[in-house]
Amino acid sequence: MLYASGAAMRPGMFSLHMSAHLLLSLGVSPLLVLAFPTFRPKISGPLAFVAFNLVTYIVHVPAVFAQLMKPGGMLLESVMFVAAGLLFWWRVAQGGLGAALLLLSQMAACALLGAAITFSRGAYPMTLPDDTALGGVLMWVLGGFVVMAAAFYHFIAVLNTQGEQHEQTA
Repeated sequence: MLYASGAAMRPGMFSLHMSAHLLLSLGVSPLLVLAFPTFRPKISGPLAFVAFNLVTYIVHVPAVFAQLMKPGGMLLESVMFVAAGLLFWWRVAQGGLGAALLLLSQMAACALLGAAITFSRGAYPMTLPDDTALGGVLMWVLGGFVVMAAAFYHFIAVLNTQGEQHEQTA
């Protein structure tokens, strides 16, 4: 189990733990939103962005990360990632240009933190530097790709809607 790896963080486990973060926020959360298409609370873009990134950035502060590497902390971390992910993906599910812009903003935030983790040598003393770098690359590249794909989908939907509206008025 990927997330159990953090309970006894050993060298080589940081990247697995980062994979679990990605699965919760960019996998489980959007799948839950898709699984319940009739439940669509109205969430503002700024609230979704701030909540998602507040959780993501605070959890990756090395001192906070070290404190969360206990079973209770890991449960709290998991709940926070899913909850913040749900807010984010509920807003994305509303669609439109706002969703596309939210996703582009998230792409930048994901890349920034992922790159910072990638090049942070020794910031997470319970891990090996190469494994820390791999965890950062996973967030930077894989996380960025997921968000970029969703942004692309929403931009295409906006363009198609604009094209259809233009055809109807012509």
